[in-house]
Amino acid sequence: MFIRLYVNSKNESQTKSVLKIFLKKFEPILKSQEVQKIEPYWKMENNYVVEIDLSLLEGINEVELKGVLMSISDKWLKFGIPTNELLASEAIEGCSYILNGINMVNIHLE
Repeated sequence: MFIRLYVNSKNESQTKSVLKIFLKKFEPILKSQEVQKIEPYWKMENNYVVEIDLSLLEGINEVELKGVLMSISDKWLKFGIPTNELLASEAIEGCSYILNGINMVNIHLE
């Protein structure tokens, strides 16, 4: 699973703090993680982009994954048939909760 996280942050240290909280949500279903990149987001001031590869434990089902996702945001857009991409953003209509410090999360399931 590849994740691109957009963090509202002024520096890399603050970004890593938000990332730690984000990754903690995945702990119950996480096999391994690799942070590939943390850098300022060129399109927006005071934003960082983080790219992460996550491997989930074998046998994780959709209900377990959905529980983790709902702890990050209450509104997710799904793309693909079957779903292969998920998007959560504070700007999505109907989103009333997204993890503090996060502007947007883009998840590629394959």
